[in-house]
Amino acid sequence: MTDSRVLGSRYILIFQSNKLNMNNSITFQKDIKRFYISGKISGMKIEYAKQNFHFACKEVQKYQGADFVVNPFDIKPFLGIKHWICYMINDIRKQRKCTHSAFQSNWKDSKGAVIEYFFAKFIFKHGIVFL
Repeated sequence: MTDSRVLGSRYILIFQSNKLNMNNSITFQKDIKRFYISGKISGMKIEYAKQNFHFACKEVQKYQGADFVVNPFDIKPFLGIKHWICYMINDIRKQRKCTHSAFQSNWKDSKGAVIEYFFAKFIFKHGIVFL
């Protein structure tokens, strides 16, 4: 039996096994790996930052086997207000739904990425990958 779920604009098939775990719920044969990409955006030319994030998405899909990748450039700001903190609110909301966080090499130069690292490591307990 397969279950098709929509994640963003992509369809992902989830294959269910017939095995039941300890609490009698159905287990999945394949765990979905959702990656959140983090890195520096502020202070860079926007085209250059978009290229960095696009490259990071491709790298995570190829080398980490990501099923789904969240790119901060695809996330709308909180309440439509185009201010740094409003972007961060929705970024952290999306990061919470992921299983892993991937950090670009320039992440330490970004206030937002340092905050996202804190959330990934100490609050959400994500798997962390450094690109």
